[in-house]
Amino acid sequence: MAHDPKVRAFVRRYYVFDRFTLEQSAQKAGVSFNTARRWKLEAEKQGDDWDKVRDAQLLASGEVKELSQSLLTGFVIQYRTTMEELQNDELSSKEKVMLLSTLADSFTKMTAASKRILPEISAIAAAMKTIELFASLLKTKKPHLLPDFLELLDEIEPLLQKEFK
Repeated sequence: MAHDPKVRAFVRRYYVFDRFTLEQSAQKAGVSFNTARRWKLEAEKQGDDWDKVRDAQLLASGEVKELSQSLLTGFVIQYRTTMEELQNDELSSKEKVMLLSTLADSFTKMTAASKRILPEISAIAAAMKTIELFASLLKTKKPHLLPDFLELLDEIEPLLQKEFK
């Protein structure tokens, strides 16, 4: 049975832009899954890769950034909670070491992934590290300048917030 080209366009839209599964997209458009799969394969052969368009749309929408920020925030909360639990005297030293090792590994992986997905996180970390190093240098080499430095930190905060949003 021949379908209206609009139905094919709806299947593609549901799959690419609404991010339904192909099966859900087919069902929503009123065609069989096999028909939708055939249309998807035919489109790919003609240079319209629905999966690539779907991925590009997801990146362009900014949702990946929001999701990554949410995941990172959730991880940091879990990290803090675990660090607090490590203070529990009921855990053996061996259990604490295992928890700490696992947490450190997870933290390393999460921050590495975040740097790729959210480059501004890496930039903020570099800026903060630079400020810390400069403060440390002032403290050891020119401690008399430290009060002025601390006063200027209050003024740089809005600039950093504006820069890194």
